[in-house]
Amino acid sequence: MTPRIRTALLSTALLSTGLLGTLSAQAQTSIFTIPALPPRSAAPAPTTPAPSTPAPSTPAPSTPAPSTPARPALNPALTTPHSANLSGPASLRGGQDTLWTFNLTNEGEEPIELQHGACDVRFEVLNAAGQVVRANPTNTVCTMQLVITNVAPGETMDVQNVRWNGRGSDGKALPAGEYTIRAYFNGAGVSIVATDYPVTLEN
Repeated sequence: MTPRIRTALLSTALLSTGLLGTLSAQAQTSIFTIPALPPRSAAPAPTTPAPSTPAPSTPAPSTPAPSTPARPALNPALTTPHSANLSGPASLRGGQDTLWTFNLTNEGEEPIELQHGACDVRFEVLNAAGQVVRANPTNTVCTMQLVITNVAPGETMDVQNVRWNGRGSDGKALPAGEYTIRAYFNGAGVSIVATDYPVTLEN
């Protein structure tokens, strides 16, 4: 064998060996031997903030102030010149019934003649803040007794008594302090409003 042929065969053998080694190396590599790539971090999806719903507000409990009910519709005022007031003690003790008298004075020249019921003089009590704390009762049982009040010119006559014991509309004792009694007559087709009467409640 000539040297040229031997060299060619050697080169071929070397090439074959290298190729076979490469093929053999490739054959030994599989998808199971390829190192795993680190997972790609997925970009976080943009989040839209949820619309904020304000929490329902609960109003703070409030203590209702005593009511100031309006007086019931009154009859037309007495046209004869007159004045009306309460007479009685300027103070009372809580829980003790106390009487005041509704007085009517005729300041005109004609007599005042009233035929009315026994409960036509009503009253309510106000505290120092002007709030009604003892409202005019609507469930008072009155007799069917007919009362005749005749007041001659220049005279003063007692029309009816009112009674208060220092308690409020709910029957509970009121605190000591200054109060005002408002009384009015509403009967016989006319109304007569007395001058407000201040009293001191003592406990």
